Amino acid sequence: MAAEWMRNEAVQERYGLASGASFGDHFGPASVENMMLYVMAACAWTVERLLGEHRAEVTEQIEAIIPHRPKWYRDKVLHFMEGKELKEDSDEYDTAGMSESEIERARVVKHAVAVESRDASLLTIKVAGESGGKRGPLSAELERSLKAYIAEIKDAGVRTALVNMLPDTFNCEVDVYYNAMLQPEAVRAECATAITEYIENLPFNGEYTNMALVDRLQTVSGVRVVEMKHSTARAANESTLTEIDARITPAAGYFTPGVITVNMKAYNEQAG
Repeated sequence: MAAEWMRNEAVQERYGLASGASFGDHFGPASVENMMLYVMAACAWTVERLLGEHRAEVTEQIEAIIPHRPKWYRDKVLHFMEGKELKEDSDEYDTAGMSESEIERARVVKHAVAVESRDASLLTIKVAGESGGKRGPLSAELERSLKAYIAEIKDAGVRTALVNMLPDTFNCEVDVYYNAMLQPEAVRAECATAITEYIENLPFNGEYTNMALVDRLQTVSGVRVVEMKHSTARAANESTLTEIDARITPAAGYFTPGVITVNMKAYNEQAG
């Protein structure tokens, strides 16, 4: 605002200011002009905050009257609490007297996603717990409680399917052309680690792509060229492997590494 004030031709003429002059060089902190600009800025900030709060209130009211979307179900499942009952005629828990750490421990669902099927009119909710930094399925007892919880909070007429199972197994074979001056076993070990880290750190229900894995391997020191020979996945409830044609989303929502084959080929020999 001060800069715009100084650029105004009428102000420059009235105060006899040179073009490009600095506000601080001509008006002190206690000047009428400085106080006037401060009041205007404070008023603009207040109006912006009020409009923001109004927008949030309107959004909250809209959310309350429209049918619940998949994100609402995901958030509610993440708020499911082990061994707690919902407040009467409510979809919320009474957490009075509970500390933040107690609430966090009771929320046993650490990963969740809700996906709506356009063909089957079905809302699929994938979940997983976490132990020692590793994702894993909930126990059978917790799964039963979670199903009852979903049945209690869901909108009437909404069909839901809960997916709570062991991770999909990921397998792949890659050819890695490496710098011939390096030890192949050392580069192989780094590549295998890179594959495992990529697979295990995908976002929950995130999409795997062969291209992204190749890009990750290209960052390994000593790797010159990577060729994906093939990759497969197998869901825990399936007996057959699925060939991955460029990309796939795990049925369980997450992967575990299976057979990882890294074939090492000296780059200089191939280039010669």
